[in-house]
Amino acid sequence: MITEKTTLDSPIVKQFFEEILGEEGLMVINSLMGREVTDEVISKELGFKINIVRKILYKLYDYRLASYIRTKDKEIGWYIYTWRLDLPRVKDVIMEKKMRILEDLTNKLEYELNTVFFECSNDHFRIPYDIASERDFRCPQCEGSLEYCNNQNVVETLETEIKRLNVELDNPVPEVFNPARLQ
Repeated sequence: MITEKTTLDSPIVKQFFEEILGEEGLMVINSLMGREVTDEVISKELGFKINIVRKILYKLYDYRLASYIRTKDKEIGWYIYTWRLDLPRVKDVIMEKKMRILEDLTNKLEYELNTVFFECSNDHFRIPYDIASERDFRCPQCEGSLEYCNNQNVVETLETEIKRLNVELDNPVPEVFNPARLQ
């Protein structure tokens, strides 16, 4: 049976959570694993400040990977938030993030392919031709001379990364993330 713990054991998921939440976020997720609990309980268990725990929980909520139930404490009139994980959507979130990155890289590649660059020989400040020509091919930072810059390495790096992401998107996150199997 696939559980939340099994999902978190995946290196892809763990890397994703480390990127968006850091090590403290992984600890909060582990504390939430398989139960519904308040942010205050998590804070006390982990020894974290309540605002750190809440920041992590709201980030999970923003990705729709956690949800809460809000109840009002009748004695003091404050709201209490009871949290739980909703990990079945993590595959979709990871794929959406990769698609956004792919789109950004594709836009950068298009810009690199359609732009002629000039670079300062002193501080390696790189600018497009139109700005370089407006400045009489003088660096805006140091007034040094600007020379043609071959951006083929940048183009090749972007193309390699785009190919890698396309392969990942064509071969989605492993079956452990099948939401039907997680429930």
